[in-house]
Amino acid sequence: MTGDTRPGRSDVALLLIGLAAGTLMFSSMDTMWPLVDAELTAPPERLELQAREFLERTGHDVADHRSASVLTVDDRALDWLERAYGHDRTQEWVRAGVPLVEYQVGFKRPGEPRSWVVFVDPRHGVSGWSHGLEEDDAGPSLEVDEARGRTREALVAGLDLDLGGWTETAVSSIDRPARRDHTFTWERELADRPETVERLTARCAGDEIIYARRAVIVPGPARRAARAAEAPGRALESVGFALLAVFAIAAFLVFLTRLRDGQVRLWRSSAVAGIVFACLVGTWLLQTGILFLRWEPLWPQWISTLQYLVNRVGTEIWMTLVLLALIGAGDALDRSRGADRGASLWSLLSGKITDPAVGLASFRGVMIGLVCGGVMTFAVLALGLGGATVSLQPRGFFFYALNSASPVLSTLLFFLNVALLEELGYRFFAGTWLLERTGRRWVAIVLPAIVYG
Repeated sequence: MTGDTRPGRSDVALLLIGLAAGTLMFSSMDTMWPLVDAELTAPPERLELQAREFLERTGHDVADHRSASVLTVDDRALDWLERAYGHDRTQEWVRAGVPLVEYQVGFKRPGEPRSWVVFVDPRHGVSGWSHGLEEDDAGPSLEVDEARGRTREALVAGLDLDLGGWTETAVSSIDRPARRDHTFTWERELADRPETVERLTARCAGDEIIYARRAVIVPGPARRAARAAEAPGRALESVGFALLAVFAIAAFLVFLTRLRDGQVRLWRSSAVAGIVFACLVGTWLLQTGILFLRWEPLWPQWISTLQYLVNRVGTEIWMTLVLLALIGAGDALDRSRGADRGASLWSLLSGKITDPAVGLASFRGVMIGLVCGGVMTFAVLALGLGGATVSLQPRGFFFYALNSASPVLSTLLFFLNVALLEELGYRFFAGTWLLERTGRRWVAIVLPAIVYG
């Protein structure tokens, strides 16, 4: 964010190091982010067509229903299979259609409370479904054997399953106000060392099969061991957030003090914080599949969307306020020291895209980003020599792009938001504040990096 417009010899060195680091990172993408061997970018139109054809084939007319789809990953089961059997065996199960990576395709009609969700694996077809009947919907009260027969027929016809390899492990019945529901559970063994099973659960409501779902069951000891293993990471994360809170409190104190003294340019701070907030809202609005699945069809869809946005804003707005303080305090400290580190950022926000300072700062930012990526790649490769592996993806931020109406725009909005938070918080404010308080440049560089890491 420096205002310097004159490239130096250090910039040439940065260019060479950045290109080398970037080459290492981009040539190691399969190691850094190994993807499951599934179709992760299936066109929504094709998914919805598969789901509609399935429902129509099973006697359900959804021609006048709206639809949308989202990609889902069973993180817990995927982690377990990777730890127990390794990447290659897990990938074999994914390719064979074991329900680890699926799409949820929802169907809803305004004013109709009974929505549909169809689970689709693009390569293997429908893997399950759910129909939201109401508690008081009427239907016959079948005996267990008849309900079991109907359920088995529906599973064989709908999912093309050979139930000969499955063992029934549980059955339960419940009387509703105007019908009787039966729930059946089957299991099959995927592997025996360690024992891993896949469970199939189906529900017969009256004489309709309203639910069928397959899932890999993580053994109890493995679940407890995974939770226990989280302790060091959770502790380190908590320490990091505690130190981040210290920075946030310091930023508010500096912000309020400098605001009182007339040294805070509030409009600049507000503009950048507003941009970050707009990026957040834009990212949420582009998650059209998630917004659709959260829609209560007895309401107009915009009410459900508004409720979702208001709830998200309520949980995230505090970060925007913290960012406002970080920007205002960082800018005031920067100017009081005469460093003018934020000059290029303010030029960019003023629309001066061709300003040489903006170009040079952007160049340095990209090169430093490549260096960071190269360092991270080197660390991952080094840890891999000791047997460490990266979990199969997608996880986390991947879904902002994969489940977006515009993957490219969602990616830009999400990472612009993250980049501004990192740069303005950890570097612009924290580095400047620590330098002022300690007078030691290494402290101003290392401590924010440790907290962020």
